[in-house]
Amino acid sequence: MRLIITFLLCFFLLGQNPAFAFYKASGDFTINSCQAYTSFRKQTEPVTLEAGKVYQVLGLNKESGDYIYIKVDGQSKWVNKDCGQFNPSGKSSDEKISKTEGNKTGENCPDEGCAEKYVLAISWQPSFCQTKQSKPECISQTEDRYDATNFTLHGLWPDKLAYCGVSYEDINDSKQRDWDDLPPLNLDEETTSELDIVMPGKQSYLHRHEWIKHGTCDGRDEDTYYDVSIDLLNEVNASEVQDLFEENIGKTITQSQIEAAFDNSFGEGAGESVRIRCKDGLISELQIKMRRPLVGEKLADVLVPRSRRSCKSGIVDAVGF
Repeated sequence: MRLIITFLLCFFLLGQNPAFAFYKASGDFTINSCQAYTSFRKQTEPVTLEAGKVYQVLGLNKESGDYIYIKVDGQSKWVNKDCGQFNPSGKSSDEKISKTEGNKTGENCPDEGCAEKYVLAISWQPSFCQTKQSKPECISQTEDRYDATNFTLHGLWPDKLAYCGVSYEDINDSKQRDWDDLPPLNLDEETTSELDIVMPGKQSYLHRHEWIKHGTCDGRDEDTYYDVSIDLLNEVNASEVQDLFEENIGKTITQSQIEAAFDNSFGEGAGESVRIRCKDGLISELQIKMRRPLVGEKLADVLVPRSRRSCKSGIVDAVGF
C-alpha cells in the first residue's frame, strides 16, 4: 500500500522542451527476468519483476519502442523491451479503439470527447465536517487520523461533462444521494486501501458518486481514474501547501499565502490555478484547475489559470465540532 506516494520521475511533458517522447500503446508484456525503473535513464527506484508474469502495457518511450511503460503493483515503471515479450493489442494509437481497449489505454472518450480542462477538488475535512456532523466519516474523525492534517480527495472533474453513458437509475441514485445503491467499482486492492485513507467520504460511498458523475466522462477505467487522482492529491500533501495549513490550524490564512505556497511548490504562477472555497469563515476546499492529466504527469506540468473568484481568507479548522 502506498501511504506516501513517491513522485513519479518519468512523466509526460507537453511544450517546447519535452524530457522524452511518449507513444501510447496497449497490450501485455511477459517478463523473462529483469528490473523496472521510475526513470530508465537514471535507473532510479528499481523493482525486480517476477519472471513469467504478465504486466499491463501503458506505452512506449517512442514508436519503435526500446523501453516499455508497464503497471507494476499500482505503480508505473519503465522496463527494457529486451527483458521480455511484448504482445501489442494490434491497434495503432491513431485508430479508433473499442470500449474495452479504450478503458486500458485512456482513449475511450465519451461521445462528447474527452474534456480538455479538469478540476481537482481537495477538501479540508475538519471544515467539511462542521456542516456534515452526522456523516460516518465525520463521526469517526480523530486528531491523529490522516485527514486531520492533510487534504482529502473530493474528486477529479472533467470540465462541463457529467454522467456520461450512465443509466437513468444511476443518475437518479447519484442526485438523490442514494450512493450506496450505485454499482460497486472495479478497483484493485491497493487503490481501495489508498482511498480508505485519502478519501474519508468513501465511508459514505462518495467514491461511487464521483465515478458515476465525473469519472464516467474521463475515458479511463475506475482504477486508473483514481490512481491519477490520488497521485495529484499526494503531490499537494507533500508540498508547502500542506505545511501552510498544518502549521496554521486554528488560525486565519489568506489567498496570497496559499498562492505563494503553490508558487513555491509547483512553479511561478501555479497559485493562479487555485480557487479557494470557504464556508462560514472556514476554508473548506481547494479547487485546482488543470488540463487533462495523463498517467504519470506531475501537477506542475498540467496547471492552468482558474476562471472563477476565490475566497480571500479563512480559518484552517481543527478536528472537532
